[in-house]
Amino acid sequence: MEPQREAEPTRLGPYRVIGTLDAGGHADDARRRIVRDERTGRTAVLMLPHETLADDPGYRVRFRSEAANSRRLTGPWAAPVIDVAGPDADLPWVAYACFPALPLPAALAVYDGPFPELTVRALGAVLAHALAHWHASGLVHAGISPQATLLMADGPRLTGYGLVRAATPHGPDRGAPLGADAFSLPPEQRAGERPSPAGDVYALGAVLCYAATGRPDVAEPARAALPEALGELLAACLAQEPGQRPRPDTVAGELLAASAPEAVGRLPEAVATALARQAAAYPAEVPVRAPEPVEEAAAAAPPRHFRRALVVGGLSGAVGLALGAGGVAGWRAAGEGAGSRGASDRRGIAPAPLWRHDIGSEPQQTPLLWRGRTALVSTTDSVTALNLRTGKKIWSRDDLYPMSALTLLDNGTFVSPDTSAFSLVSLATGRIKGVERRYDGVDGPAIYQFLGAVKDICWFLTRRYGDGGAESGDHAVVSYDSVRRKAIWSTPLPAPYRGDGTTTALWHSTMLLLPSQGDDAGEDASSYLALDRRSGRKLWTRKFPGMKDESAEQRLVAPGDLLVSCDDHVLRAFHIAGGEERWRMATKGRVSGTPAAQGRSLYATDSRAITYAVDVRSGSARWRRGSAAPLESSSLRGGTAVSHSGATVFQVTDSEIEALDAADGSLRWRSALAGRGQQAAVPGQVVGVAPGIVLVLNGTILYALPVD
Repeated sequence: MEPQREAEPTRLGPYRVIGTLDAGGHADDARRRIVRDERTGRTAVLMLPHETLADDPGYRVRFRSEAANSRRLTGPWAAPVIDVAGPDADLPWVAYACFPALPLPAALAVYDGPFPELTVRALGAVLAHALAHWHASGLVHAGISPQATLLMADGPRLTGYGLVRAATPHGPDRGAPLGADAFSLPPEQRAGERPSPAGDVYALGAVLCYAATGRPDVAEPARAALPEALGELLAACLAQEPGQRPRPDTVAGELLAASAPEAVGRLPEAVATALARQAAAYPAEVPVRAPEPVEEAAAAAPPRHFRRALVVGGLSGAVGLALGAGGVAGWRAAGEGAGSRGASDRRGIAPAPLWRHDIGSEPQQTPLLWRGRTALVSTTDSVTALNLRTGKKIWSRDDLYPMSALTLLDNGTFVSPDTSAFSLVSLATGRIKGVERRYDGVDGPAIYQFLGAVKDICWFLTRRYGDGGAESGDHAVVSYDSVRRKAIWSTPLPAPYRGDGTTTALWHSTMLLLPSQGDDAGEDASSYLALDRRSGRKLWTRKFPGMKDESAEQRLVAPGDLLVSCDDHVLRAFHIAGGEERWRMATKGRVSGTPAAQGRSLYATDSRAITYAVDVRSGSARWRRGSAAPLESSSLRGGTAVSHSGATVFQVTDSEIEALDAADGSLRWRSALAGRGQQAAVPGQVVGVAPGIVLVLNGTILYALPVD
C-alpha cells in the first residue's frame, strides 16, 4: 500500500487557497491555485511545484530559484510577480497578479473545442512578440505549456518561468522530466540538453497547435486539419533540429500577415462568460485590518490595458483575439521599450542589452576593440566600424578583401592584408592611409600571416619564392613600424617554428614567443622559440615537457613570468626564463578555449562546465564553481573571459553565459541571447570586453551588455 501523501496546505505565507485553476487531466507541470492575499484582500494566482516532486529537496531549491528569477521577465505578457516564498518555507511558491484567468486547457473546455484560426493567430502573435523581447534580453522562458498560458480579458499571460530547468538535472537521455509538461518539451531537452531560445519556439508551436486542434499532439497527422499557412508555420516551429526553427519575431510577423490588423477581436463568448463567473465567485475582500506594506507593490497592481500597436518586423497593427459573437474586451498586442539601459540592480537578473547589431554574414574573426570607443567587425562581406557605446555604424567597406585577420594598431589605424600588399586603414573614417607593397612575393618575400601588434609595431611571417613560384625555404619573422612604414628587423625562422598560417604567438614584456609545429620534441613535449622584441635576436629555444603541440591555442603568458598551458585535464605553469614547471592543477574535464588572466588570478572553464579561479603564484584554486549546464558530454561553445575591471568572470556553457563574481565565484546573472539560423540554439560567445561593456556574438547578431 502506497504511503498517503500529505494534504496540500490551504494557507501559504499571506495567501489563503480558495480555488483551483488546473483543468482536469492537464496539470502536467505545476499546480496553479486561486488565492486571496489577506493583507490586501485581492484575489491572485499562486503556482506550486508539481505534486510528484514537492518532497524533492533539490527540486524545491531549483523551483524557488526559478520563481525568484521570474521577476526578470518584463513586458505586458509576463505574469506580474507579487511574491515569492522565502527560503525557509516548507513548500516553495510564486504568486502572480493575474485574475480572473483561465489556463488554455480550461479555456478550450469552456469553449467546447479548438479555437478559430484568427484566435490562434492573435494569441500566437502576442506570445511570439513577448519571446522576441525576452530573448533579446538574454532570457529563456523554459516553461511554456498550455497550462502555463493564462487567458485574461485584456491579453494572455505566461507563467511557469524556468519549470524545465527546475524539473531535472541535465545529462543523457532521461525522457520527459517529471514536473515539466511533456507535450510541449522540445526533443533536445528530452535528450538532456539545456533550455535554449529555440526550445521556447518549439514550446510556442506546441501551444498554438494545441489551441488550434484541441489535442495535446504535435505529430504531423494531428496537424493535418490545420489551414495550410498556419500548418506550415507551426511545422517550422516544431522542427526537430533547433537551428531550423524560426525566430520569434519571424513567427509574430507571419501570424500578423494573415490576420486582419485593423480589426479588434474579442474573446469567445463562452470564455468571456467563464472569466466573469470566476470574478464573481472569488471577489476581492476588504481586509479586516489595515494592510501591511506589500513588497513589490507596483507589481500587484491590476494589469494595465495597453493600447499601443505592436510593431514586429516592419508590420504593425492591433491584433484581435477571437471573433466570437457577443464577447467582451478586445485583446491588443502591445510593444514595450527595451527596458533598463544599465546593469540590473538585482542579483541573478541579466542586464538588458545596451544595443544589438546584425552584422549580416559570417564573422571572419572576433571584433577588434579600440580604446573602449570603436568595434571593428570583419565578415565575409564587409569590414565595418561600430560605435561601441551605441552600436551605430560609423562606416562600412566591401572592397578591402582581407586575406587573413585584421590587425589593430594603437595609432587609430588597422592593417588589412591582401594577396600582394597590406593597407593601413583609418578607424575613424575607413579611408586607406597607406599601402605597403614591398611584400608582394615577386620582388620581395610574401606575407603569409600577421602575428599581432603592440602599440604601433606589428609582426608578421614571410616566405620567399623561387623560380616557377616554388618556395625557396626562406622564412622569416618581421617587425614593422606602422608609423615610419618600414621594417625594424627581420629574423630567419628555423623549420619547426615557421607555422602554417595559424601560428598562435605569445607576447612577453620583452620577448616574442613562437611555438613549434611538429618538431622533434616528441608527443609529450612542445618547444618555443624566443625572440627579443626590440632587436629580433634569438634568445633561446626550449622544450616544455607535458605540453602538447595541439594545445598551442590554449596557452597564455600569465603574471609572474609564467607560460600556462591546458593539456588534457591539467593546467600547467612553466617559468618562461628557466623552463621549469612551477605548478600544475588537475581539472575535472578538459579545458575548452583559452583561459583568461587578470591580476594574480587565472580563470578557466572545463568541459564539465566547472570554472576555476587559480592563484597564479601557487597554482591553488581560489574557488571553483560548477554550472547546472551539460556535464561530461558537453562541448563548450566558448571559453572564459573577464570583464575589463576584473570584477566579473564569464563562463560560457552549451546553453548560457553565466556572469560570476570574480571574488568568490557566486552567480551574478545568466543570459542566453538569441541567435539566428543554425545559431538559434546556442548562447553565443563573449568576444570582447571594454570599460563597462561585454560583447556577445551569436551567429550574426552582436550584443553589448552592461557590466560591473
